[in-house]
Parts: sequence; structure tokens; C-alpha cells
Amino acid sequence: MDRSTWHDPKTGLQWQCESPGEMSWHAACEYAHRLHLGGKTDWRLPTVKELESLLDRRVYRPVMRKGIPFRDELSYWSQTTFGPDKNNAWIVMFDGAYVLSYYKTNEYHVRCVRG
Repeated sequence: MDRSTWHDPKTGLQWQCESPGEMSWHAACEYAHRLHLGGKTDWRLPTVKELESLLDRRVYRPVMRKGIPFRDELSYWSQTTFGPDKNNAWIVMFDGAYVLSYYKTNEYHVRCVRG
């Protein structure tokens, strides 16, 4: 069994298990575009809604859902640009389940998805 990826039974998405670290939004998009993982090449940054799907919103101060193999409390880029300001994109901070927009030049973690 390939442990470099994880298939989410709730959404049907396939996730990269190991983050390559922090980078700017543009570097993250380029990284995703070039990623070869698990024999697949159609990786991308997740949308903000896809990232949020990893949270257990049934509990106060949500954390990642049980069963997700890459549980952490880091902040991750989404591909979703902040509507009013194209220089910003949405991130999900898994420490506290905050969803905020920040400058695309900032550096946050990356976890790619496909499906």
C-alpha cells in the first residue's frame, strides 16, 4: 500500500501525506503543477472548501477529523484567491480551524490534492 497518499472516504479526494514545507502561494502552485506522486501527475492545491473538509466541525474548536493520517496544527495554502484582493489567497489554520486570507508572498505549508 502506498503511504505517500491518502484517499478520503468522505470526499473521494486523494491527498498528499507529506507536506514539502512552507512556500509562497505562487511557488506552491508551481510545485503542485510539477508534482509526480503515487504514479499520478494531476495534483493541485486544494480549494479552501476541500481543506475545510478535513476538519471535524461537529466539535467546539475543530481539529482534523479522526482517521486522517497527516494530523497536524499547521497553516496550509488553498488555491482559492481572495475575491476582493487578487494579491491574497485563503489559508486554513488547523490550530483553531481559522480560515483567513493572506498575501500570496507569505509562506505557508502545502498539501496537494487530486480528484
